[in-house]
Amino acid sequence: MEGKLTLNDTRRRIGGGMTAGLSRALAKSRISPNAVTVAGFIITIGAAYVISTGALLAGGLAVLFAGFFDMLDGALARASGRVTRFGAILDATLDRLSEAALLIGVMVYFAPDGNTWPIMLTGLTLAGSLTVSYLRARSEAAGLEGKEGIFTRPERVIVLALGLLFNWLIPALIIICVMSYITVGQRLSSAYRQLDGK
Repeated sequence: MEGKLTLNDTRRRIGGGMTAGLSRALAKSRISPNAVTVAGFIITIGAAYVISTGALLAGGLAVLFAGFFDMLDGALARASGRVTRFGAILDATLDRLSEAALLIGVMVYFAPDGNTWPIMLTGLTLAGSLTVSYLRARSEAAGLEGKEGIFTRPERVIVLALGLLFNWLIPALIIICVMSYITVGQRLSSAYRQLDGK
């Protein structure tokens, strides 16, 4: 429907408002969007290590800081006119690796307790999260619209960060896990409808 504001549109507007000034300033420099993408990935790896040591509050802050870079790289690419296909591939690749690193850090954090169910929960969360992203890529490769779904990467990052900041890690993981598999179902259903079941 014309003029309909989607969740993706809302996220994009909020992110654009947060990064507009800095992206315009950086556009005048020699800093490339890909460099910002890599910097955000390095910060995320640091966040994963911090989480693994049990410093959840610091880890949550680092996750949010890395998330800002994740918004900034695209904004900088658009502001500087340096949007490239390789940049999009690099961003998508490092997003997947970042998410995996964070959840592996959570697994390491849970490991010393000897309680296997939080580790299993984290593993299921990781599998669901990556499948959501995979379905979008696979659908778009088939020429379909692949953005359907209520719980995508920005929501997962925000919920994980809140779980770390407020020491609600298990509830956060349950939310991410359940909502990720709901989103998997939504994307499969969307692909089926677009293909008329073929």
